[in-house]
Order: sequence, then C-alpha cells, then structure tokens
Amino acid sequence: MSATETPSAAGHYIETDKVAMGVWKRLTASFSISRLLLESVFGMRSVWPFRKDNLGQMLQTDRWKIGLGLLGGLDDHQVDFLVRYAAINERRVDHVFRATALFLVSIPVGSLIAVNEIVPDAFAVTGIDFLFTLIGIIGAWAIVAGVMFAASWRARDLHDLVSFEQARRVRENAKVDAP
Repeated sequence: MSATETPSAAGHYIETDKVAMGVWKRLTASFSISRLLLESVFGMRSVWPFRKDNLGQMLQTDRWKIGLGLLGGLDDHQVDFLVRYAAINERRVDHVFRATALFLVSIPVGSLIAVNEIVPDAFAVTGIDFLFTLIGIIGAWAIVAGVMFAASWRARDLHDLVSFEQARRVRENAKVDAP
C-alpha cells in the first residue's frame, strides 16, 4: 500500500484525490510560518486579533482570497475531504507543539534547577553563571516553541479556511435546492 492509498469500506484501496491534495499543497505554501512571521513584523491586520470580527478581516486578505479561489475549483466531496484532512492536520500539529513546549522548556530548566539544588556550588566551581545559563536555555527553547506555536496557528488558519468554504457551500446549495 502506498502512502496515498486508504482502505475503503469494501476492503479495497482507493487513492487519495490528487487534485484536492494539489490544492492542499498550494494552500500550505500560502499559509507558511515564514509568512506569518513577516506579517507579524510588518503589522498585517489579519494576524492581530484586535477586532471582534476576525473572520471579516481574514476574508479581506489576499491569502484567503487566493485560498478560496483554489478551493472554488473543487467539488463538495473534495472540500469535505480537505476539511477532515485539515482537522487531523491541526490536531497533529497542536500535539507536536504542546509536546515541544513541554519537553524543550521544562526538562532543561528543571535539570538546571535540580543541579543547582543538589550541588549548589556546581556552577560556581565550573565558572558558569547559573542565571545566564538559565536565561540562555529558556531563550533558545522559547524560540523553538515559538516556531511550533506559529505552525499550530497556521494549521488552525488552514482548517478555518476550508471549514469556511464548506459552510459557504452549504448556504449556496440551500439556495439552489430551495423552490
């Protein structure tokens, strides 16, 4: 079984929709972490949640307009698939972020504090400043955790985008089906 195949209900394998996955790859490129960092630095309104209507702000961004355009070329089943795919992706990225933040911050800091408590003179004997080392480790690991937080943020943005497209289609289909 290849990585793009999934089992069907009948026990046969079906291939994941290549068109939908192509759109997904283009969306993920548009919702990159580096773009989030640039938008944060240069003050893009879509990044900062200072208004009560954040979705309205997002709909005005080029990234969402392009994303909705890409999703517009898919049928309802493909969008439904991408909503589920984005939800799974979001959960996985969030789990990795939480584990990264927990392990990469608590273990090194806890180890430094434990060494300082067990052998109080350990840092003085080696000439290493405890506070400087602690701040350095916290700073380095905070950067790693910050990047993982940005990835989690972007995964949520992607899920929101495809969920919005799915909700928009439900409304449009209701108009078509109405007598």
